Amino acid sequence: MSNPLLRIILCGKTTSVGKAVTAGLKPEIEVVRFITSLEAARKEIPLILSNQHQNLPQPKPSEEIIGTQNFKVIPDAVMLGGGYDASDAQILDGENKIPIFLADRTKPAPPLATGEYGKAILRRAKDSLLDWEKDTKKGERNNPIWY
Repeated sequence: MSNPLLRIILCGKTTSVGKAVTAGLKPEIEVVRFITSLEAARKEIPLILSNQHQNLPQPKPSEEIIGTQNFKVIPDAVMLGGGYDASDAQILDGENKIPIFLADRTKPAPPLATGEYGKAILRRAKDSLLDWEKDTKKGERNNPIWY
């Protein structure tokens, strides 16, 4: 990927959604790692942020790798999908000093069964990340940053 504006760690519950979100965030946002559980996030995020990525667990041969695995630059943020809640964000915030974006389930969205749901959430997530990147006071925001 050539020079994205932002690099993030994406946390979601399913690989199919993670794959679609990763593709939809390009080219402005690079997903460096996709993580599917809070337990894994608690272990992996500190390793990535402390430049100890060589200690990350290796995927099983049957697992698809989502994300570039490009750890040359520390990621700018963590994005949690709709399967996570404020208590999950609070746990991760207490352990890591990085902006954490969290889906706001109170905002209106198309019905889940429609193909429009994923597109709407992806648009909200991407817009939120790009707006945050331009915000001159982004360092003063508290976690989670709702999208």
